[in-house]
Amino acid sequence: MQIKVFSAPKMHEALALVREDFGSDAVILDRIEAVNAKGEKEWRVHAALDTELEDAVKSTAAVSKPVVDEAVQANLEASMQRLEKIAASLGNRDAEQYRQAISKTHVQTAFDHLLAMGVSPINAFEMADAYAKHQPVTLGTLRWAKAFSAKQERRVVLLSGPNGAGKTLLAAKLATHYSLKGISVVLMTTDTQRIGGSEVLSAYAEVLGIPLFIIRNQEDAVQAHQATKTAQLVLIDSEGWNNRHASVLRSQMALWDHLACTHRTIVMPASLDEADGLMMLKRAQAMEMTQIAFTKLDETTRPGKIVNWAEASRMPMSYCSFGAEVPGQMGWLSPKALTAILVKHHKQQEEFEEESIT
Repeated sequence: MQIKVFSAPKMHEALALVREDFGSDAVILDRIEAVNAKGEKEWRVHAALDTELEDAVKSTAAVSKPVVDEAVQANLEASMQRLEKIAASLGNRDAEQYRQAISKTHVQTAFDHLLAMGVSPINAFEMADAYAKHQPVTLGTLRWAKAFSAKQERRVVLLSGPNGAGKTLLAAKLATHYSLKGISVVLMTTDTQRIGGSEVLSAYAEVLGIPLFIIRNQEDAVQAHQATKTAQLVLIDSEGWNNRHASVLRSQMALWDHLACTHRTIVMPASLDEADGLMMLKRAQAMEMTQIAFTKLDETTRPGKIVNWAEASRMPMSYCSFGAEVPGQMGWLSPKALTAILVKHHKQQEEFEEESIT
C-alpha cells in the first residue's frame, strides 16, 4: 500500500492533488490543518493507494481464486477504520471544499445530487464520479452481504431494531417471498411483552399456512429450536427498542442465544433521524449484529443516510424494504440496487419540485 501526504493552502487543492496522483481509487486516511516552515497555514491530506492489492489481483487474473496478501488486507482494514472515524466527524461545512476538488461540471452536479439526498460530503465526493457515469456506486468502506439461498443451507434470521422499524412487515415479506419459492419457512417472535405484539405476525402465518412459534422464555426458545430443525428458513421477529429504553435487550438476547441464529440483522427505518440511527448502530455492534437491513425507504426525503449508516457501522448491507405490499416492494441491496434507489429518488424529487412550481 502506497501512502503519501499531499499539502496545499486549501483542502480542496490538496484533494485535487490526491486525485491527480492517485486517481479515483485513493483512500483518504486523514486531513490536518497545519502550519508549514514559513509559518503559513496549509492542509495536509494523508492518502493511500492499495497498489499491492491491485498487483496481486492482476497477477492472479487467470486463477479462479485470487490470493490477497494478509498484510495488505490488514493495512486496508486499518485504513477503513480510520476513514470511518473521519467520516463521522465531518459536517456540511466541508461540502464546498470537496465540491471544489472536483474539476468536471457533470461530476459536481452528481456530487450536489448525492449531497441533497443526505449522503455525507466525503462519501458523496467518493461516489460522484460513478454516479455521474450512471454506474453502480460504492465505497471502499461499504460492505455487501451475500444473498442467501435457503435451499442450499438452513438459515435462521433474527430481525432486531427500533420500535416501529417495520421488522414484522419485513419478516412477512421474506416469509411470503421464500414460501412462494418452495422453501419451508417457520416464523418466530419474541415480541410478547407488547399488547398485540404477535398478532400481526400470527395473521400472516395463518394466511401463508406456515408455523408460528411464540417465544416467551428460554424454555420456549429451546423447544422451538428443537421443533424446527428441518425448516430451511427460520425468521425471528423481536421486540422493538430505542436509545432511551434499551433495557429490553438483555432479556431478548438471552432468548436469541438459544435459537442458533445464523444471521443477526439490525433493521433500520430510513425515516429515523440520522444521529439517532448512528447511536442505535453503536448499540447494535455490542449485540453482535452481523448485517444491516433498511426499511421505509419511501418515507424519507434523504435516503442517502443509509450510505452513512452502513459505512459508520461497517456492517454488510442486506435487504431493503419500502411500502406495505407483501411480498413486493423489497429487494437485496447491491451497488446496482443502491444506485437505482438514489436515481429514482432524485427523479421523484425533481418531478415534485416541478409540480410545485407549476
